[in-house]
Amino acid sequence: MSLKKSYVSNKTAEIVIRSAQDNTTEVKFPAFVTSFTNSFSSNWSEEQVYGRIDPIGTFQGTKRRINLGFDIVGQSLAEAKENMENINTLTKILYPSYNDVDDGGNALILSKSPLVYIRFGNLIQEDSGFLLGWISTWSANPVLDMGMFTPSAGMFFPKVYNASLDFTPQHRKDLAFDRESGSNPKFPYDGGT
Repeated sequence: MSLKKSYVSNKTAEIVIRSAQDNTTEVKFPAFVTSFTNSFSSNWSEEQVYGRIDPIGTFQGTKRRINLGFDIVGQSLAEAKENMENINTLTKILYPSYNDVDDGGNALILSKSPLVYIRFGNLIQEDSGFLLGWISTWSANPVLDMGMFTPSAGMFFPKVYNASLDFTPQHRKDLAFDRESGSNPKFPYDGGT
């Protein structure tokens, strides 16, 4: 079965995810994006007081969540193997780092949380660079209808995966609206200004 025409390899548009634990472990996927949402929710604490029609609201904060769906395509056995390695690496990045406790036992202490940096062109970025945060959900499921490479008995390398992730950003800059200086022109998307 042949791959869809839209799966022609395009290395110019990539989804890049880097571990914040060591700042060097990185995976790149060609950006065959199938879905993208960037949602913001403003959280308020409401109190209904006697004699007032509307509740009194106290602002708590604004949360941002990014959902990204994309296909991971291997048009050759080598690409399929590389995709599997990248999927494995990204999965490992989602686990924290631990230090051994020198007590003779098997105790471990959490040393670093599994924060990541992510970038997808001008749509997922912070000031034209990587956006820090965490991935709360990650999945990469083989598309069985597209087939697999089977170089030897018992070895399977899917040609296509449907992947998705949920990402919660941790902005490192003040995003507050300022009437005098205006707002950040590169938030949330870099429009090239």
